[in-house]
Amino acid sequence: MADLSRGDVIDGLVKALKPYGAFVEVGGMSGLLHISQISMDRIVDLEKVLQPGQKIKCMIIDHDKVNGRIALSTKTLEPEPGDMIRDPDRVYDMADETARIYLEKQEAERKKREESAQNIVLGLGDALDDLGSSDKSSDNLDSLLS
Repeated sequence: MADLSRGDVIDGLVKALKPYGAFVEVGGMSGLLHISQISMDRIVDLEKVLQPGQKIKCMIIDHDKVNGRIALSTKTLEPEPGDMIRDPDRVYDMADETARIYLEKQEAERKKREESAQNIVLGLGDALDDLGSSDKSSDNLDSLLS
């Protein structure tokens, strides 16, 4: 389990179903596949989607190594929303490719957020420089509005 990290696609075995999701055995330990992480479409009856003893593929979306907990998702592996309900074999067959695309999108979004934050900081620095360079006599309301 120490080798596993967020974003990894792993094979698991459904061990138990609960109203809030499924416990999946992965690498000798149990992870939670929350009902909201199974499909983009709403799950009405979990037993129609998953069964104890069923082999599945899922993505690790969170790994708390200190407490030994992992959160899993099959929703992130759906080529199209609702595929986990309609055609889970398609999801499992395409899991690695879909995960790669998903992770690339996540990385692109992260870079975009980082770039935006950097632009804001640089813009604030420029604005503060402009304020510091004006002389005090022009610091009245008329000069600020013009």
